[in-house]
Amino acid sequence: MKVLTIALILLLTNLTFGQPSSGTNPGASQTWPSFWRQFSVAINKRDTVALKRMMPDDFFDGGGGMTPGEWLKYINENSRNGSWRDLRRSVARGTMTKRSSKGVPTRVTWDNGYYFEFRADKKWYFAGVVGD
Repeated sequence: MKVLTIALILLLTNLTFGQPSSGTNPGASQTWPSFWRQFSVAINKRDTVALKRMMPDDFFDGGGGMTPGEWLKYINENSRNGSWRDLRRSVARGTMTKRSSKGVPTRVTWDNGYYFEFRADKKWYFAGVVGD
């Protein structure tokens, strides 16, 4: 009987604490895996058309003022210097959640190189390069 009681307590504790907190956005959590798979494939294929669709018009390039198209062109032009290699390495390490000053669900790559935002239209975007 003791074992059954302990098992029941552990199960209830796990169910209670295993729920997403009220501070997380369920839509963001549900759509992230699909977005991340599509984004990772686009990075590995160097698919700039697909990547551009995943970038907002206000993409932050780290402070240079480039549009998404200009930034992707820059990455292509600098591939010999390792731009795509560095981007692939960063993406391969995955992401972590991060608090945003904007109050939107945000994720950053583990090396803190690139960030992603879940915007009001209920979609994830490759929002930019983390500034210095």
